[in-house]
Amino acid sequence: MAKNKSYFLSEYSDNTLEVSWKAILHNINYFKKKLDPTTKIMLMVKAAAYGHYTSVICNRIESAQMADMFGVATFAEGMELREQGVRLPVMVQNVNSQYWNVMIEHCLEPVIHSFQVLDSFLSYLQTQESLLEGQYPIHIKLNTGMNRLGFNEEDLPALVDQFKNQKAIRVSSIMSHLSSSGNYASEQFTLDQIELFKNLSFRLKNGLKSNAFCHILNTDGINNYLDHQMDMVRLGIGLYGASEANDLKQDLIQVARFSGKVVAIRRVSANEYISYNKSGSVPEDSNIAILSLGYADGLPRKLGNGNWEVEINGNLYPTIGNICMDLCMLNLGQNKVKIGSEAMIFGGHKTLFDFAKAQETITYEALTNIGNRMKRKLV
Repeated sequence: MAKNKSYFLSEYSDNTLEVSWKAILHNINYFKKKLDPTTKIMLMVKAAAYGHYTSVICNRIESAQMADMFGVATFAEGMELREQGVRLPVMVQNVNSQYWNVMIEHCLEPVIHSFQVLDSFLSYLQTQESLLEGQYPIHIKLNTGMNRLGFNEEDLPALVDQFKNQKAIRVSSIMSHLSSSGNYASEQFTLDQIELFKNLSFRLKNGLKSNAFCHILNTDGINNYLDHQMDMVRLGIGLYGASEANDLKQDLIQVARFSGKVVAIRRVSANEYISYNKSGSVPEDSNIAILSLGYADGLPRKLGNGNWEVEINGNLYPTIGNICMDLCMLNLGQNKVKIGSEAMIFGGHKTLFDFAKAQETITYEALTNIGNRMKRKLV
């Protein structure tokens, strides 16, 4: 079985993102209990499973029969799953028409969101005689108000016409994307999106004489609009226990724990400078811990100069000076720690939610910014 090179090299890192299998199971089961027994679950594992550990997580989930399908953003992400032995259907959201051969070779299922993409795929299939009668599965995306990707309502008649007299593809599912499912102030907008999707998907299925299954709910959609679960839901940030919804924060378990190691200790005299641009200094002689972890690993410069605290042996120590690409410094004051001590960025006293808030961003960005040279470990 092939091994992803970036993760193989990261095995030699001092820095670790631990991923809890127990937490993953808890989170999936939490949502499963909410859903009807017949509702399918697509797990969104794009962007390295939101910064976690795509292949190992997906293999374990597949073995445990905890999902019906995986969703990724790119062909490359889908290829990684196949090369790691994942056999479940994999839906690719952002297709690249230059690489239809790669998609078909790896049995990946494209989301078709425009006539340009549809024409390109049908044209490619015309060059592949062995596939013309194969009914290759695709997913149709409808625009219901996100205004990002998807066919509009007025496109439906022409879209149905495109499917006449061809047997090369079949519509496996019809989908859309909620823009504000976690925003209670936008409840009516979300309900309008859902109703429009139901109307459009019904008309499309009738026109195609298709039994395609329909899905629009994401994590917050499952939480807030469960009556509209339809045939399938797409579980993303909730899988990782990182939804910002207050009730989900209480009920889900955070999957990730981000830590590094103390690689050096330095005694710094009062008023000496620390890090680039003389950005840090101490008012009295102090002990400084150095971690081999920097903004290339997902600890952004914004959190330097005391804007974040790192946990060592149960105590929190502030960053001092600018965070560097590969290193950061902590002010221990008069305390002492040992070289090799674990330094927890989040997952202990400090949570992922704290980490994202300190960066003035969302958990999605904080997680996906964690670099590939971090060691990922399923525990």
